[in-house]
Amino acid sequence: MKIFVTGATGYIGQQLVKVLVEQQNTIHILVRDIHSPNIPQPANIKIFKGDITEPLTIEPAIAGCERVFHAAGFAKLKAKDPSIFFKVNVEGTRNVLEAALKHRVKRLVFTSSGSVFGPSLKTPLCENDPRIISFESDYDLTKHLAENLVKEYTHKGLYGVIVNPSRVYGPGLNSYSNAINRFIAWVLFKKFVIVPAIGKVRSNYSFIDDVIKGHLLAMEKGLAGERYIIGGENLSFNELVQTVFSESGKKNNLVKIPIGIMRIAGGLKNIASKLIGQEPDFTPRMISRLIKDRTLSSNKAIRQLGYRVTPFKEGIQQTIQYLKQHSNAY
Repeated sequence: MKIFVTGATGYIGQQLVKVLVEQQNTIHILVRDIHSPNIPQPANIKIFKGDITEPLTIEPAIAGCERVFHAAGFAKLKAKDPSIFFKVNVEGTRNVLEAALKHRVKRLVFTSSGSVFGPSLKTPLCENDPRIISFESDYDLTKHLAENLVKEYTHKGLYGVIVNPSRVYGPGLNSYSNAINRFIAWVLFKKFVIVPAIGKVRSNYSFIDDVIKGHLLAMEKGLAGERYIIGGENLSFNELVQTVFSESGKKNNLVKIPIGIMRIAGGLKNIASKLIGQEPDFTPRMISRLIKDRTLSSNKAIRQLGYRVTPFKEGIQQTIQYLKQHSNAY
């Protein structure tokens, strides 16, 4: 089967392509740089130079494909030019959907994010729960708008399904969105580990293998216009840290930075970055995201798709083993 995949040089997209090739599919990928070291290397991959923000470059890549996995997106929380979020995540998605409709693609799976649901209160959020606060970043907002586009094109006749991964970790590419892996690598290879003092804050953490399987299940069994949270276990930050230290066997010096100090540092960093024309590493707005619970429920995906969650301890063990073998990448 011919399958078109966007975002193949990203963390999720790269792993997805590898699995699809193992299943004997022919994969078409669209990349801005055909010499990128992040392009998956297996056979049965046809590379097309282009960009989802340039509709004409999508045409040759999607032609003849029966299915589409749209995993491309601008996944940072901050950008010097905020319009890039809308250009890539919204208009880029519209371009892919329009091409899929034109070429009569049978099914499309769109990779959104668990962040569109916002913070949780006492119980884990489900797909139909309303967001309780306004959008905290252009990334969250544009992913939400892109989801609406998928639903709109479903009404036009395109069979589109949405998946919402939570905070993903596990073997694979070192990318901006791979913060959990970088923390684990820090524990493995550094003497001091610096973390925010957010021990009781709870979030959902999903293992990369589960996320890839969730994409495949959504393609086969997902209902048109529906979205599915493909997450993992809900854990406090303390539980995450304790599990990583326990499974790694490390006894690093753990330094916890109070949120108040982080806010001040973030504000100063933001001002300094603006003065020198650089993109800040973190801002007070980013820090505010850290102090809110973000628990999610994958029950819908488990019930309707047959999705399964890898125990966090098991996923961390596999991640540690991988990082030890690929220490140069981290």
